[in-house]
Amino acid sequence: MSEQQTPDSGATRVVPLSELFTGFLLIGLLGFGGIAPSAHYVIVERNRWLDQKEFVELFGVCSILPGGNFLNATVILGDRHQGVIGSIVGLTALLLAPLMILLALFATYSAYDHLPDVQAAVAGSAAAAAGMIMGTSAKLIRGLERHWTSLLFGLATFAAIGLLRVPLAGVVLVIVPVSVAVALWRGRTP
Repeated sequence: MSEQQTPDSGATRVVPLSELFTGFLLIGLLGFGGIAPSAHYVIVERNRWLDQKEFVELFGVCSILPGGNFLNATVILGDRHQGVIGSIVGLTALLLAPLMILLALFATYSAYDHLPDVQAAVAGSAAAAAGMIMGTSAKLIRGLERHWTSLLFGLATFAAIGLLRVPLAGVVLVIVPVSVAVALWRGRTP
């Protein structure tokens, strides 16, 4: 059985393969400029497969695993509800539409990339993607535990990556173990 709780009954439910397929297909279709906003919308807001806190926790775990964050999340959620078949169906659905769209865009872009309007559209898309990432970050912050250590580790991570340009691997290898140790220590102290 699934660990997912339905909001009304508190009972567990297994998400059917068809719902996994359509949910991840929608995430793939909406994932322009980054998949985090569409994944949050489908997983938390629309289908309620996870609540905000569970989504932030899943995103945190998937962010430190090798590979794409939401590819990892798709495998985990698919497996949680339908086993290996759920993971395969989720990954197929997640990648299907973007692959088809990418192939069509590549063919079109390679024919018209020299035009100024096309170059302006690409620049505008990049700005929109940055805004989507900031908006999703604000949503993720709301799901964090309200404690000064959360703020401290968030700011340290931002400063290390955003300002000091420390490689992500180095930040993960230092900040993640320290933040886990602090969380464990905080959980044991009265």
